[in-house]
Amino acid sequence: MSRGNRDTIDQRQRLKTKILCAERSKIYSASSLANMWYYRSMLEKLPGYTLLSVLSFCIFTLLFHTVAYAEGGLVLIPSPTPIETVTTEPTPTMYELPPTNPTQVPTFLFVNEKDQPTPTAIPTPAPTITVVAELAALFQTHSNTYHVDTELLKKIARCESGFNTAANNGIYMGMFQFAAQTWSVNRARMGLDPNPDLRTNAEEAIRTAAFMIANGGINAWPNCK
Repeated sequence: MSRGNRDTIDQRQRLKTKILCAERSKIYSASSLANMWYYRSMLEKLPGYTLLSVLSFCIFTLLFHTVAYAEGGLVLIPSPTPIETVTTEPTPTMYELPPTNPTQVPTFLFVNEKDQPTPTAIPTPAPTITVVAELAALFQTHSNTYHVDTELLKKIARCESGFNTAANNGIYMGMFQFAAQTWSVNRARMGLDPNPDLRTNAEEAIRTAAFMIANGGINAWPNCK
């Protein structure tokens, strides 16, 4: 087959295809147009159908009730009346209590305040700590030397050791429970022998404690001030 014949056949095929497509588009267009008109007519008729349905229902209901009342076959059932539940309370039982003796009410005698004597305030004397005469003399001597309160010195000694010059509590020793370092430092300030063994000596312990109190060292005994 020559090339010219093939071109002619191809042109015919393309022409047939175009004609077929055109015919199909016309069919689809006609079908779409018919559907559109159908739905439009249905929408226009819908209110009429709705009204007709409502009227039919009303007429049917009216006829049904008319026939039912005419034949006496329709019985209206009343709604049940709720039953009220009454709760009865038990009757309390009365018990007779035995008679009791009346309570005696105390009688108060009111006295005019002017007739009452005014109480006199009795001053409380400051407690005096009693110690052995020998220790008392030492407390008095060294408290006068350093101008400190004698009773304060006695109070600290009683609190720390109960006036026991040989009291030993770990690193603390003597009547005032001096630590070795505290003793040595203050004895050096006093210009006296710093030997820690002197902590058990009553006079040296009282002397050193009076010196510390006079120089602001009262906080060395925070629980016995």
